[in-house]
Amino acid sequence: MKKINLLLVLFSCSVWAEDTAEIMGLAAESLLLSVTYVGEDMIAVGERGHVLKSDDNGQSWQQIAAVPTRAALTKVASSGKHVWAVGHDATIIHSGDNGATWELQFSDPEREVPFLSAIFLDENTGFVIGAYGTLFSTEDGGKNWNDDLISEELDYHLNDIIITEAGTLVVAAEAGFMFRSEDQGSTWQDVELPYPGSMFGINSLNNEVIAYGLRGHVLRSDDEGVTWEEVNNPNLDSWFGSILINDDVMVLVGANGAKMRYHDGTLSAMGEESSGDDYAAGVKSGNDLILVGEEGIYQQSMYQ
Repeated sequence: MKKINLLLVLFSCSVWAEDTAEIMGLAAESLLLSVTYVGEDMIAVGERGHVLKSDDNGQSWQQIAAVPTRAALTKVASSGKHVWAVGHDATIIHSGDNGATWELQFSDPEREVPFLSAIFLDENTGFVIGAYGTLFSTEDGGKNWNDDLISEELDYHLNDIIITEAGTLVVAAEAGFMFRSEDQGSTWQDVELPYPGSMFGINSLNNEVIAYGLRGHVLRSDDEGVTWEEVNNPNLDSWFGSILINDDVMVLVGANGAKMRYHDGTLSAMGEESSGDDYAAGVKSGNDLILVGEEGIYQQSMYQ
């Protein structure tokens, strides 16, 4: 079987945005790039506009019909019963009923910009980020979008976005840069990192912000993303996603089946032998991890 290059999928552009996703019998075994909770249900998204839903803690999955795109979907985010998924061809789709039905909110294939991540602070206020410094924002749940750049001088790809417990927005980017906003996105400051490569993901744990990315690099900040330091890690596999386990522990997942626990500035290995597949993201379900990646859905014990 030919191995999928997850980085190429994330950053390339497709040409399917205006079509409706086909129902595929093996959609749960196809490339999936993001998963989140919507209430007690889970929604996962991935290639060809696939949107899948589970109402039994990830034990079984059903593909949602009539999703209005065939673009690869890279990120899913939710607030209340509202769900948004973003992806290639500058695509944004929205559901107002816990992921049961979907509408196309925005698409612009001609700009050749993939959207890479999104966050919603509530059902109205949201941000979508992507390639070349692209920053979209909305104050009405996506009925209207402001089309902007995070910086007039730095056109780096924006890979992931979070909001910290203190309310700071922090964006992980490429080429050794982060961006942060203390005023809910009105203004942004760039931050140069101690590592000059790409950070593919970011998360917040207690009073720390943890960024992770290329060649196993993990960075931590205890001042809302102003300054950063490297976390020692002998594993050189790139990190793509993270799962909050509790207030003190996070699991990082990435290329070639890499998984490591992060706690208090230290990374530790997880014991299970891996299939070698790339993991893109995941959520915690009881004592299990529900992961998504190049072969679809994976369920693994959190203690392995």
